[in-house]
Amino acid sequence: MYVSFTDWEFDGDVDKAVEGIKANWAEMKKYGAVNGRCTVTGENTLRTMTLWSSQELMEANVDTIRALATSASGMKPTGAMKGPLALQLTEND
Repeated sequence: MYVSFTDWEFDGDVDKAVEGIKANWAEMKKYGAVNGRCTVTGENTLRTMTLWSSQELMEANVDTIRALATSASGMKPTGAMKGPLALQLTEND
């Protein structure tokens, strides 16, 4: 599994930003995303985390997904990171 993180700037309306991300989820899954999370990091900033099924799908599609999200939600990416998932813990671990 591979993970991409994207930092976003938006207009401060969290509900609108979340709805835009939700609306884009079906399209993201078509490109190989298997899990998505969003964290509010400031008044007008978010960080998204997307889990991908393979490095190849992430590398081939992460920029496309970011571009789709930008046009669909009006958010602007301000930073990004990606890499292999090293550990996943759940409440049952």
